[in-house]
Formats: sequence, C-alpha cells, structure tokens
Amino acid sequence: MAKSLGQIHNVNFRAGPFTAINQKYNLDLPGELTSQLQRMVRAGTFHKVVGLNMTIERASSGAAPSIALSGRIRYYSPTRGRCEAFRSAFRSAAEVMKTQGVSMRDNKMYDFRAPLNDETTINTFQNRATLDGTNGLALNHGSVSGASIFGVHNEGVQPVSTTAAGSVFTSGFDTILQGSGGTDFVLNDALPFTGNPLNASTEYEEIPFTLANVPASSGIGYSGQTVEFEFRPDPALYIAVLCGQFQIVIDEFEPALPSTTDCALEVSVQVAGWKSIMGSPDKKRSSKKTMKSSKKN
Repeated sequence: MAKSLGQIHNVNFRAGPFTAINQKYNLDLPGELTSQLQRMVRAGTFHKVVGLNMTIERASSGAAPSIALSGRIRYYSPTRGRCEAFRSAFRSAAEVMKTQGVSMRDNKMYDFRAPLNDETTINTFQNRATLDGTNGLALNHGSVSGASIFGVHNEGVQPVSTTAAGSVFTSGFDTILQGSGGTDFVLNDALPFTGNPLNASTEYEEIPFTLANVPASSGIGYSGQTVEFEFRPDPALYIAVLCGQFQIVIDEFEPALPSTTDCALEVSVQVAGWKSIMGSPDKKRSSKKTMKSSKKN
C-alpha cells in the first residue's frame, strides 16, 4: 500500500513571455504559497514536490501560430552542506540586523529569502535578502563572491582529502608477491569527492522538458496537436526542493524569431508539504518509548 503524503497544494504560475533561448524564469513556491494561504510559508524549508505540469501557449495575439520549445527545470536538493550554508547566512543576517536595532521576529512580513542564483530572469524575485543594501544574496551567486550563500560557506569547509589524485591510493607493503613500485589496485586515479559532507555543492539537479502547440488553423502538419509536460515521481515518494526554488531555462525555441514569436508557459506544481531546514541535524530527539519508560521509572 502506498504511503500517504497528506494534503496536496496546487501552486500555479504563468511563466513568460519567452522570446529567445537562454531566457530564465524563477518559480518561487514559498512566495506563491504565502500569498495563496495568507500566512507566511518560510523559505528556510524544503518543499515536497509530488508533481509538475506545463503547457505552452501564445503570450500575445501577434505571435506565430505554432510554437515549440525545450529546456530544463533547475533546483537544489537539501544536502547537509547546503542546509548548513543557508543556516549560516540566516544567522549572519540576524546579527547584522540586530546591531542596527532591527528584529526579525517583530516583523511578521519578513522572511530570509534568496533565489537559486543571480542570473538574469524575466521576472523579479520579491523581498530578496541583502546584507549591504545593494547586492542581493543568492544560493549560488556567480558574480559577487560575498553574496553567495554556498560560496561563503564553502570557503570555511576544508576537504578531508588534500592529496593529489595520484596519491589517494597506495600500494602498501613490499611483499614477495609484489616488490617496490607495485600497483595501488586502482586505475585512472581520481578524487571521487571532497570527503567533507558539509561541502555545499553548486551543481544543479535538472528536469528536462519539451513542449509544443500547433493550432488547427496553422495550416501545417500535425495541426491541432499539443505536447504537454507531466512530471511525477514514484506515487509514494517526492522530490525535495531546497527553499522551494525552481528555475526554468529555455534551451531551444522554434520558430527562432524573437520579433514575431513569443509564448508563455502555464505551470502547475503539486506540493505535499514542506519541512524546516533550520534545526540542527545532529540534535537527537527523544522517542515516545523513551519518554514513557522514563516516566515509569
């Protein structure tokens, strides 16, 4: 029997208009859910996404009659290092605000919010956190190192293995079977990882998609056909999205004439809930059995 995920929230976006390749659009789940539910949904969470649907349509009446595009949906999963990086940035912001007499807790409208990156998008990320009043923070800021949550965090994370790739594995003792200069039992030596789970990787998780819309009046083959995108994890599972942030990236666009073609994407994201990342992962919780036994004693 499939495990129950509870109530599902449907979050809708109209992304666009898109006119060319490499355009980007941010999907801000906590921001949209805050408006939808009329209560603060914090960005310091990971969102449990159980489904995502997209369709394409013309954004203006003057657009070309047939449209097709492909792209990627980028996001970060909540690893130990990424969550610790977000908590560290939050603490820094709280301390800076405190020195200026500002309390986070007293303003119910404030939340510490940061997009995936600082890349140019066709929409604005609202209420973005900043520490200097000029540069907005981002999980992965590519142009201002001091505004990158992952970058600043990784500067203080030392890798466990600092040896060269060729020195990771050794050949051990000289024996009768193997003299000096023997094998290390590994070919094509390389460092598989830094060896430190607190490292916040900046590599995106990506979901590729393809969409098309050919109206019946287009006069070309496959008239009246549409290609929609539907993403579903296993029915009993979900994908965990750090801070509830997605980013749509357009890779291919047809027809490739920005002056005469534009389109919009109707996006629906199904969210089965969210969970805070602000607590310590090493904090042990007392189980109900332990609490009952302690009461008896």
